[in-house]
Amino acid sequence: MVDDEVRSRDGISQRVQTVDVAIVGGGVTGSSLAAALATAGIGVVLIEREPRFRDRVRGESIHPWGVREASRLGLLPVLRAGGANELPVWQRYVDCVPQDPYHWADDLPDGLEEWTIFHPALQQALLDHAREAGATVLRPARAIAFRGGDRPELEVAADGGTATIRARLVVGADGRTSAARRWVGAATQADPVHHAVGGCLLDGVNLDLRSAHVTQPRGTMAIVFPQGEGRARAYLICSNQRAAALRPGGAAAFIAALATHFPDGAIACAEAIGPAAFFPNADTWANRIARDSVVLAGDAAGANDPSLGQGLSLAFRDARELRDMLLGEPHWPRAIQVFAERRTTYYAVLREYARWHAVLAIEEGPEADVRRERVARAREADPSAGGFAHIFALGPDGLVADESA
Repeated sequence: MVDDEVRSRDGISQRVQTVDVAIVGGGVTGSSLAAALATAGIGVVLIEREPRFRDRVRGESIHPWGVREASRLGLLPVLRAGGANELPVWQRYVDCVPQDPYHWADDLPDGLEEWTIFHPALQQALLDHAREAGATVLRPARAIAFRGGDRPELEVAADGGTATIRARLVVGADGRTSAARRWVGAATQADPVHHAVGGCLLDGVNLDLRSAHVTQPRGTMAIVFPQGEGRARAYLICSNQRAAALRPGGAAAFIAALATHFPDGAIACAEAIGPAAFFPNADTWANRIARDSVVLAGDAAGANDPSLGQGLSLAFRDARELRDMLLGEPHWPRAIQVFAERRTTYYAVLREYARWHAVLAIEEGPEADVRRERVARAREADPSAGGFAHIFALGPDGLVADESA
């Protein structure tokens, strides 16, 4: 529940809201969690900085295991209303020639498959859903001060003034450059940069709407996720040197490079309808994600290498795990510690898998070619790759990313 009181500080009256949960960051993780908790009758204040969500180069694919997590949160109708496109087919190309298509349904009897959705539309749909579920949404608003303790307080700037929010629990869901990490005494850690990830929203793409399209020429990956009516989000994953050569040419250079990896006419007539940009691939994470009555979730807790598109799946998983912990454990400090342990475990699998994949897929030269050939032979003997071949379908559960794996 949410209660209001007025207290005086330095002779100035100030409104204080007392709430069960204050969530800083109204993106995918924050809004999904806010909606889930509010639906369960928990008082939630959701603080979102941006007055409107704008297009940036971010992940817009949800792998089947992430769709399953969104389903467990009751969010599939929200995603569909926000314009999600379902992609039952994973279409590979070799030298621009389509190969036999892979159908997710062949391995997933529950019928879930790859989905894609325009990120700003997803954010807005989830934030609206949180408000409709009963969460109090402050937007645009910023947390400008934090005071810890058993009942932490946030000073929030909104509507031209400030208010104090006292909460039983504060959740930092404010992204990979999270300010909330300081509230749990965390330091930000990062892997060395290995390669670059580029993306752009395109119009005029001539590829099947119901398929994700991917090609992996030596040392590069190109992926296109159609969103409908000729629009698609495209990604180019390549060495830092290749990215540096493409950056000065902007969207035109990005589209020209992408077009060389797909059949004639598929990309050549496409136009950019959003920014084109390259970013470093490296994972970044907080070395601790819970303390006292504060917990981090989503990219604030740890952002996975975007090359593999696990970010949205991880966001829904965090929201679902944290919801289950808070609803199932009356002692919330214990609940967030258990969440932190579980989150650290499944994030570590995703991070290590991304490190392996970087070496295998995004390196060039004779040694890299030999490595790929060796792995291809190993996959003939064990198509499951020790279970890791199913990580996009089933997620990280049950996988141990050790030396034997």
